[in-house]
Amino acid sequence: MKKLEDCHAWSARINAKLIKLERAVFLAGFERAFLLFMDSCCFCKECTGTRETCDNPRMARPCPEAMAVDVYSTVRQVGYEISVRTDYDQKMDRYAFLMVH
Repeated sequence: MKKLEDCHAWSARINAKLIKLERAVFLAGFERAFLLFMDSCCFCKECTGTRETCDNPRMARPCPEAMAVDVYSTVRQVGYEISVRTDYDQKMDRYAFLMVH
């Protein structure tokens, strides 16, 4: 069985790449670009768990569900597959959302 920490480490690496994409979109003139990570916020090596004690509160990001995004319905509407997994040995469906206005 994979460890949950391994899954978070992988997500943090991907999210770091996606945040660069967000910046590129912003610099291309889309000032309202905002990335919702596929996992918890990844800016701090160790999360304190609260915004009040966060080391980077200005950079902290909510998860899509915290912004009322129904991840399962949204992913299915655009034609991608997603399903609930019962343990960490199963391949996960991971989606991030780059919101651009």
